[in-house]
Amino acid sequence: MVTPAEPVLKTKMEDMGSLRGPRKSAPKAETSNKLNALEIIKRSAEAEMKGQGNPEGIVLGISTLIKAGKIKLLQLGNTVFMIMPKQAGTAEFHTFTVEKPETLVKRFQKGAKALKQMGFKTAVTYSESPAFVRMAQQSGLPVKISKGQHTIQGQIKPTYQFILDL
Repeated sequence: MVTPAEPVLKTKMEDMGSLRGPRKSAPKAETSNKLNALEIIKRSAEAEMKGQGNPEGIVLGISTLIKAGKIKLLQLGNTVFMIMPKQAGTAEFHTFTVEKPETLVKRFQKGAKALKQMGFKTAVTYSESPAFVRMAQQSGLPVKISKGQHTIQGQIKPTYQFILDL
């Protein structure tokens, strides 16, 4: 005849551990697939130019300006702000991104804080796209928007100018 085996009694800790199962790693942050600044600039330029220009030339030009100390780059996630100090307290900036518009709005908010921490009083930028007007409004920042003309790559084009008092 077979005798029943004795029951195995576990302590509370041992029992809870077996119920938990293996540990899972924390969810990856949104910047886990963060690109380097020059790759972001290249991809953003390719998207803007739609095959009508040389993104490599833009990357090379920006690299030259960085080495000369004329511009600085501020990377937040997969967005890069190219910052050009102008007259006392003013920074002209340009945006390169491979992120969604909703994310870009958050980047503008953080970028404004960073510019203020750098000691700038005013930030200025230009865009041909009305989409940037909507994003500026969604940011909640006190951006002054005006319509005008700007010379871009030797051509006069209608643009929007954005001025932000930091």
